[in-house]
Amino acid sequence: MAFRHLNELPLGDKVFRIELTSDDDREVVIGLTGWREGHPDRPIASGEFRLPVEDVASLRIALNRALRALAIVADVSEPIPDRDVLRELYPGHGAPWVPVHEEELVRRFHDNETVARIAARFGRTPDSVRTKLRELGHDPRRPEYCPPDGCLSWSRYASPALLGASPAVEV
Repeated sequence: MAFRHLNELPLGDKVFRIELTSDDDREVVIGLTGWREGHPDRPIASGEFRLPVEDVASLRIALNRALRALAIVADVSEPIPDRDVLRELYPGHGAPWVPVHEEELVRRFHDNETVARIAARFGRTPDSVRTKLRELGHDPRRPEYCPPDGCLSWSRYASPALLGASPAVEV
């Protein structure tokens, strides 16, 4: 069965196109092209390779691992937008938030970065980012609002006064 699948991903000022084609069920051709927006005549990435269909799953795992290692070495901070890919690339998804990530989360939130983009940056779901923002005293719908006692003031443990705990009774 012949097929052609084209996926074009705009990321910032760059556009990447990944094309998968096959004339039969035995071999797949994978092509990659990348260019800067407005300059498709000057590629920043290009290549093509062929492989047997049964090796696609292994190649996917190998590429994910290689790209993850490259991102660490190159200190790449741009997010990968596909949530399914993030779950594979970041097996620690759901790990506890560390203070430095909480600070960066709040900074990005106040810089009006979208919850979806923040989630992609940290390899988490948008719901987990919204939940963490609420735990930090922020309203995910209102980036301009800061809690009365300041940002990151109750990042791990909510104050009993905020939770409505009754004051100690003297006997």
